[in-house]
Amino acid sequence: MYNNKENLYSLKLHGYKKNRCLEAIGRLKFFLSCLFFGFFLIGFKITNLSILYNKNILETNNYFKKNNIYNKRADIVDRNGVILATSLPWDDLCANPRLIQEEDKLELSKSIAKILDDSNEKEIYKKLNSKKSFVYLKRSITPKQYNAIEKLKQHGIFKLKKYKRYYPHQEHASHILGGVNIDNTGIKGIEKEYDKILRDKNFINQNKKLNLSIDIRIQKILDDKLGATISKHKALGGAGIILDIKNSEILAMSSLPQFNPNKMSKLTKKKEFNKTTSGVYELGSVFKSLTIAMALDKEIVNEDTIYDATEPLKEGKYTIHDYHPQERHLKISECITYSSNICFAQVGQDLGEKNIVEYINKMGLNNKAEIEIPEIGHPLFFGNIFLPSRWKKTNIMTFSYGHGVAVSPLQFVNAFTSVINGGNFRNSTLIKDKYLNNVQINRVIKEETSYKVRKLLRKVVSNKEGSGDKANVPGYSVAGKTGTAIKNYSNRYNNNKNITSFIGFFPSYDPQFLVFIMVDDPKKIKETFNFVTGGWVAAPTVKKIIEEMSPMLGILPKKQLDKNYNHASLNN
Repeated sequence: MYNNKENLYSLKLHGYKKNRCLEAIGRLKFFLSCLFFGFFLIGFKITNLSILYNKNILETNNYFKKNNIYNKRADIVDRNGVILATSLPWDDLCANPRLIQEEDKLELSKSIAKILDDSNEKEIYKKLNSKKSFVYLKRSITPKQYNAIEKLKQHGIFKLKKYKRYYPHQEHASHILGGVNIDNTGIKGIEKEYDKILRDKNFINQNKKLNLSIDIRIQKILDDKLGATISKHKALGGAGIILDIKNSEILAMSSLPQFNPNKMSKLTKKKEFNKTTSGVYELGSVFKSLTIAMALDKEIVNEDTIYDATEPLKEGKYTIHDYHPQERHLKISECITYSSNICFAQVGQDLGEKNIVEYINKMGLNNKAEIEIPEIGHPLFFGNIFLPSRWKKTNIMTFSYGHGVAVSPLQFVNAFTSVINGGNFRNSTLIKDKYLNNVQINRVIKEETSYKVRKLLRKVVSNKEGSGDKANVPGYSVAGKTGTAIKNYSNRYNNNKNITSFIGFFPSYDPQFLVFIMVDDPKKIKETFNFVTGGWVAAPTVKKIIEEMSPMLGILPKKQLDKNYNHASLNN
């Protein structure tokens, strides 16, 4: 009896323990399941973060490739190999906002702004909150600044090695070189015109350079002398060109005021405008050199031709005057020496529209000039594009002495060169040796005509009564022509404002170099007896330039040749 009860108790106790064990095993399984799931979530999160991190890094790298971050440009040098534009390594401060914790961004923006000193904390914070994987925080930072930022130990902040364009000669040749934007892409001048070549990796890797025709030494002389004249006469600005006549290569070209291409962000419209190639102006009497070339070439005038300059010339409601009236009959050589508008209006009439249009086309005056920069102005004839069918008789007369037709200084230089270089037209160039193997001839006037024009223009300078006598440099046989034109504002002339110019070349018997100077609205001063003509303003500037540039180029005076040339006849 007893044994049976004991066994029954034992069985009940055994069943109770078994249930407890089963419950414990169940709880253990649940705990292990939770633990496994927790590890799974942690692993998944780590894997996900790793993928996102790598994705953000990949997006950043793709941005670099897409935007051509490695932006080195080839050097630009002058004709003697002197560097005009180069690329310097520089660091930009960048960030991948996706790699920076949200709670760190405010404090981080404060720290970075403090290190950079001149940066805006709010602007940095705004960039760090961008959804992008790449943002610029600051362009061009110093190594010291980046070292301080590195100590913040934020892997989402990094530097990017780039190249920044540097122009060692500052403002000199700025309108030729142009400039680049913040991404080192050409936006003006040579930098824009040759952007593809200058960015070409093969061109750069072969250490090639873009060789310009200019001589930076001559460029600085032009800038200095033209700038001094503008300052002295309180003028609005000016333009200048120095040309190697034999190879049509520009040695210097200036438009004042200039700009500093190292500071493109500070560029103003006034400084940006290129007066030499973009601006078109009525240049006045310098055009008489073209008119006389046309008339001599068509044999409408010769050495013995005489025109009546006894009194002003009337045509309808217009009256044509001379600035220095001689009040007598003038031989053709005197007409140009004294720069007689009255005489040249008659020469224009004798030439006629058909002949004038023919030479305008030959001299490249009917369309925009061609040059290796994009900033080029279109010529205007009596307020319009080239439409000779609309010309009146007075238009023919005023064209002959440079009124009513507006061209760029470069375009006039090209036309003028064609009448003094033997009679051939060729566009001036900014590229060294461009025409080295080019023998193509575009005939404008006969060679003997060119010879006659040079002798006439020599008298303008060598004759003490000539309008260009202040450009004379003993021993260099300078020849040329003055120009003074009333400024035209919206088809209205202002008699108190002038464009004055002088175009000279030397030596007259075998032209090697040409110098053109234009001054915009010079003011009267006592030194020039209140005269603001091309003879008083621009001609002396050309003289100073020739005096300084000639020894630099190794050109010595030759007095005897000059003397013999002056005694030659127009009929030779």
